[in-house]
Amino acid sequence: MRNPIRTFLQRLSLRRKIKISIVVCLIAPPIIAIQVSNYFTRDVMREQAATYARESLDAANLFTTDLINSMIYITNNIQFDSETTSLLKRLGKKPVDETALVIDGQKVTNKLEAVVLSKDHIYVSIVLPNGEFFTNYSVADFNPLRFQSEPWFRKLDSLNDYDIYWVGAHPTYLAYRQKDSPYMITMARALRAGAPKPYAYLVVSVEERPIQNFFNKYASSQRMVLMDAKGRIMASPDNKQVGSPFEYFSSLAGDGEARFLMLDRQQYMLLSEPLPFSGWRVASLVPYENAIGKIQRIREYDYMFQFAFLLIFIVFLFWLVSRIMKPMLALAKVAASVKTGMLGVRTNIRGADEAGRLGQVFDQMLDRIEAMIRQITEEQARKRKVELELLQAQINPHFLFNLLNSIRLKIQMKGDRESADIIASLSRLLRMTINRNNEFLPVHQEVETAQHYVKLMNVRHNQKIQFETHVASDAMLEHIPRFTFQPLVENAFIHGLKQKHGRVELSVWKENGELVISVKDDGGGMEEDTLAAIRDRFGRDPERDRPEDAKGGITGIGLKNVHERLAMIYGSRFRMTVDSRLRQGTEIQLHIPTNAGGEAGHVQGSAR
Repeated sequence: MRNPIRTFLQRLSLRRKIKISIVVCLIAPPIIAIQVSNYFTRDVMREQAATYARESLDAANLFTTDLINSMIYITNNIQFDSETTSLLKRLGKKPVDETALVIDGQKVTNKLEAVVLSKDHIYVSIVLPNGEFFTNYSVADFNPLRFQSEPWFRKLDSLNDYDIYWVGAHPTYLAYRQKDSPYMITMARALRAGAPKPYAYLVVSVEERPIQNFFNKYASSQRMVLMDAKGRIMASPDNKQVGSPFEYFSSLAGDGEARFLMLDRQQYMLLSEPLPFSGWRVASLVPYENAIGKIQRIREYDYMFQFAFLLIFIVFLFWLVSRIMKPMLALAKVAASVKTGMLGVRTNIRGADEAGRLGQVFDQMLDRIEAMIRQITEEQARKRKVELELLQAQINPHFLFNLLNSIRLKIQMKGDRESADIIASLSRLLRMTINRNNEFLPVHQEVETAQHYVKLMNVRHNQKIQFETHVASDAMLEHIPRFTFQPLVENAFIHGLKQKHGRVELSVWKENGELVISVKDDGGGMEEDTLAAIRDRFGRDPERDRPEDAKGGITGIGLKNVHERLAMIYGSRFRMTVDSRLRQGTEIQLHIPTNAGGEAGHVQGSAR
């Protein structure tokens, strides 16, 4: 099996091979250099991208930690303030002292407002065992006693004095804030002061919106999330993800370590850092291309400039190759024209270099070949003329013609008109023979010659043949070489009909710029082997055929001479076809080219 690449390269011209070589030699080195550079700088680029992403993650960690620490500070401030502790213990007793509830309750409320004064979006709730409560928000939006129905509220009784229960993210319980901030993050404590039962329950909530805004603003090119120890998202730029598991939680690497993932045919970096409480973490998912965006743009500009200069060099080299190969292309074009027989073309390439000298020598060679062909053509024409004259000089044609005319007149005067017509046919046949001036005759005259020949053959043999002619009107005046029809009719009579009774049909018409001559008989025909041998012989070069090649039958001397004469006159434009079927007959067709003037080969034949 052949190599397809090798076959493709072998079919390319020299100019295309040079151009392909130029492109490969110019493009391959920078491509290889880029690949090598990418390979060796890949780790450095990844480390730089991780450092960039880690900076954003540190800032998010700091912001979130500060916010959570503010919540812890509020709980500590309330829990360890002795005055507030005393007030809550007194107000949480039963029965409730309504006067003390109003006076001391205002102090507790003032305390709550003081600790959250500078903290936006933080909401504090204190629930007492006797059902009383204090908040820094309007109870019209939410009654803090509803916390008691939450499953996590019952777990507060089991906590120690300093334990914090992290409720995590949940839907906002303040109706007027649900639109702006759909989620909150909540922590809770049970205040005991060494007692077996809590004297108060402290619940602190912060809106998730500030964390979300920070993630969107500070890390707009990456996705950041805040999640608890189980991987449940508590804050995210997408509110729909809050409360759902973080899908890449199992892929998290060590603290601050980058993990590279392929998502949707794009490479991402996954980093995470822990918060200092309850196993919470901040994680970020960064597109690798965004992390190295600036450096990548610089490299892209560098590649663009290199590619632009490379294109300029390729265009210049293509132009230079075209200039160098132009004489060679002209030489190849002239050689192709010479191959088709157009010997009058010349390269007209001149110059002092090798291409100029080659073009000059090639033109001189064509001049020499054309002169030799002209000389050979003239010699062949003279040779044919001498051969025809020798054939005609075997007898004295004028003597015979005049004698036959005299005999015809005497017989006609005695009333034997049939014999006179026979002698008239013989006379006309001889007239065509003695005419040495016209090598080409109109078709209608050649048809008359064939008709006279058939009439004489019917007189000579007892079994007469039926001769039919069908000549198209536009073919009547076409000129063909003399004695073209007569040998074909004679071959059909002798070899096709075996000199017995039968029918011979002569047809002439024009088709596709050719004059088609058909001679058909209804004789015995030929076998396949004989027909194949004849077709092979008349398909060869006439100069290679010799008289001793004939094997009898249809390959008689007359038919061979017709084939050789027409092949010499018309060259490769002439065709002879033979078709025969056993016991059905034989048909011989001659295809002679017609020139622009409408005469079949008359001008061409004269020139040869």
